[in-house]
Order: sequence, then C-alpha cells, then structure tokens
Amino acid sequence: MAQTGFTPIQLYSSSTATNVPLAANLANGELAINITDGKLFYKDNAAAVQVIGWKVVPATAGGTGQTSYAVGDLLYANTTTTLAKLADVATGNALISGGVSTAPSWGKIGLTTHISGVLPVANGGTNASSASITSFNNITGYSASGATGTTTTNLVFSTSPSITTPTLVGDVTLSTGNLVIGTSGKGIDFSATPGTGTSELLADYEEGTWTPIVSSFNGTLTSYTAIGRYTKIGRMVYIYCSVQITNAGTGTGNLTIAGYPFTSVNAGYDQAAIGLWREVNATGATGPAGLPINATSGTVLTGVTGIATGYAFVWNLAYEAA
Repeated sequence: MAQTGFTPIQLYSSSTATNVPLAANLANGELAINITDGKLFYKDNAAAVQVIGWKVVPATAGGTGQTSYAVGDLLYANTTTTLAKLADVATGNALISGGVSTAPSWGKIGLTTHISGVLPVANGGTNASSASITSFNNITGYSASGATGTTTTNLVFSTSPSITTPTLVGDVTLSTGNLVIGTSGKGIDFSATPGTGTSELLADYEEGTWTPIVSSFNGTLTSYTAIGRYTKIGRMVYIYCSVQITNAGTGTGNLTIAGYPFTSVNAGYDQAAIGLWREVNATGATGPAGLPINATSGTVLTGVTGIATGYAFVWNLAYEAA
C-alpha cells in the first residue's frame, strides 16, 4: 500500500547499451533502468529525463569514471569533465607538471629546468649562484679570507673561470702548464720591493733565433755561414752571433752585421751598445763590436789583419731595444 502523500511508480528496464528512455514513454516520477550499462533514469516534473544512478559514476557526478586500478596509479583531470589514470613507473622518477592545461608525467628532475634558487652550505651546497673565489668563501674546508682550501680538499672551477683580483697566501706551484700573461703590456709587478725606478713591471721575456746578414767594409764576400740567438728581458736584448767566412771573395776590412731582431733605442750618443768579438780559429784576435742608436745593423771591428776565407768570428752584445 502506498505511503500517504506519495504515488506508486512503475520501473521499466532495457538491455540496450546507453539507451535513454524517451520522455514521452515515461510519466512524471516513473523510473527506467538500463541493465546493460547500469544507468537509472527518471522523469522529473519538468518532463525531462534525468540520470540518477550509474554503474560507473562519471567525474561530472562526483565519481571517477574508472572501473579498475593498478597499485601506484594516480588520477588526474585529462579534460574538464573526465578523469584519467597515470600509471606508476620505475623507482627514482618524480611527478612533473607539464604546465597549465597539460597532463602531468613521470620523469627525472632537470637541474637547469626544474631547480631554482641556491643550495645552502648546511645542505651540501655552496650558498652561491656563480663560481668565484668570493662565492666560495664560506664553503666548509676553505678559509673566508681567501678560500685557499685544505690539504684534503680542492676547490674546482669550470673550464677557464674568471677570477677577479684574488689574493693568494703562500707559494704557488704549477704542476702542469705555464703561467700565461693574457694581455700585452701586463706581467709581473715588483712594486712591493724597495726601489726608486720609474717601473718595476716585468712585462716581456722572449728567446729566439735571428739570421745575421754579413758584409765586409770593402769588397764583397762570396759566401759565409751564420747563426744568431737572442734573449730579450724587458727592453734589454742579449745577442749571440757566430759567422764563418767560407769564401772571402773581394771582401776586406771590418765586418758589418745586420738583421738584429730588434731596433736599438733612439737615445744617447752615437752607440746604443758596445760588445765583444773574437776570431776563434786563425788569429785569435779580439775586439769591440758596436751597434749604433736606432739601428738593426752594426760594425764588428776585426783589427788590422782583416778577414779571410776560413776565418770564424763569435761575439756577444747587449743593447736596449726601442
């Protein structure tokens, strides 16, 4: 018997999947069930057919729309009205956002794309966002005054770092490579040492060879062999030269040597430098060798015996370069 104030209703069933009853086939308040997909319908007082029950409740009705799960699956909204499952993956992956309106995914954390800020020393970081002596002052194992390190740790930089005005305490040893001066005019500054000179900067050092060009004061030498070496420290040039006359030809008198590697200073009176020569395999004579100012050639005085085939001369000379 019906409850007072309520009207008995009819329940109809259908086995057609997703079949929705027509409103014309139901009276207000009547129910219809689809026994294949598990949906329960009724007709409301506005003559509209509504769903009031689901075998699988959709996300739009507060459900998941899912019927099965694997251990570790995560649910996420793949559209504005449905949910999807994100399957679990191997150990060590993290859930990464794909951005607004993009599904999430599993993956590895990228240090350049997913990490921001600086890691403090207390957590094993450097508390710095760039590599420099100043940035590393507070790393455990390095002193704040210079980050010089200890005997058991090393401060490691990336390739070719730029270090601004570091102060090194103690001796510096290069185990491999050279100390390279990267800018012309720069060098080793000795200004901390006592002195009254105008400069205490050693900005140049060079070693090399040069080709002596030999001629006689009179006549012409037919042939000779010659080698030359030099060392330049700052503006001072130290010259060594060896010449052998293989055929004196018509040459007589003193020798003139040209081709010095650097022009002599254009200052002072007449001569930029005076050196010493020696004939080594015949006469044994010795004498001075001169290089004028502002020049790359000078005269070797070979004495009254002159020159002859087979004579060999060596000399050393020091002069200031321009």
